[in-house]
Amino acid sequence: MELSSQWAKALEGNISEWTHNGFIRHSDSVGEIFDVKDNSSGLIRFMDSWGPRLVSKSTQGGSTHESSRQEGYETVVSPQIFKEKMSATEEYIRHGKYDSIKQDAEDLGKAAIETLNIYSNGVFIEAFTSTSLFYGDALPLMSTLHTRPDGGTAQNNASATGVALTETNLETGLIALKQQKGGNGQKLATGNSAITLMVQEAQDKEAIIITGSTRRSGTGNNDLNWYLGKVNVYINPWFGSDVTSLNSVAGLDTSWLLFDMNSHGLNFVYDLRPSYKMWEDDDRDTMYNKIKFSCVAGWKNWLGTWGSKGDGAAYSS
Repeated sequence: MELSSQWAKALEGNISEWTHNGFIRHSDSVGEIFDVKDNSSGLIRFMDSWGPRLVSKSTQGGSTHESSRQEGYETVVSPQIFKEKMSATEEYIRHGKYDSIKQDAEDLGKAAIETLNIYSNGVFIEAFTSTSLFYGDALPLMSTLHTRPDGGTAQNNASATGVALTETNLETGLIALKQQKGGNGQKLATGNSAITLMVQEAQDKEAIIITGSTRRSGTGNNDLNWYLGKVNVYINPWFGSDVTSLNSVAGLDTSWLLFDMNSHGLNFVYDLRPSYKMWEDDDRDTMYNKIKFSCVAGWKNWLGTWGSKGDGAAYSS
């Protein structure tokens, strides 16, 4: 079989389509919890700041107290670059191995979406990991020791006893979410609406029974289920024991997290969204298919989140 000198060019459209078909094979979980943004500056900066907590008392004709904005913690990060390539030789075409070329392209796309899902959800898998630090207080996302920028009493957004997911413990977490205070000690309006409970596939049934039953679960007289319509459940397939983060931390089948979707500070920032590139190496009679993206997953503050490892063990970090 004699090939055109443009054999590689002729394949580009097909390979691009096959790669994208592989990419969309899995759902993209990044936007389920994170606020997704674009920032191609090469250096991504998160900064907290706070105005006055209260308005000062005054007197008739008295002067007005002037407040200044208080800076909180600053977090500066560079995006993580991901890239991978696969090749097809001229012999693949001459020997009619189009199925192999298609499979390679689809597998590259599937690897890209799996990488994005595991990388982004690593924030939640590692939420209790003492070495997984991002925010300026140098503590994990879920901590019992969050310091306040103004030097006030430290706060926590994690269960110190690793309580399991039950109706009673869900209420404990929601109350803790509602009582969070800002960096200047001001009471926040967190936990009152747009609440999402995130669990793994292993806790799917329990989470739905607690939050979705028409009547209150576990009671003999079928009391009103207060959670019905108030707590959304996200069953995260990238959060359980069958998933290991890119930092080699294994997920748990017991942990559960709460998010106020109107106020949490979780951000996923793209420096470069997934892009495909193809080129030919004439010397090797080979064409390459490459996928590349760069991004960062993290949090500008921990407020609007609460979690438990659910393993019944003491936790302090």
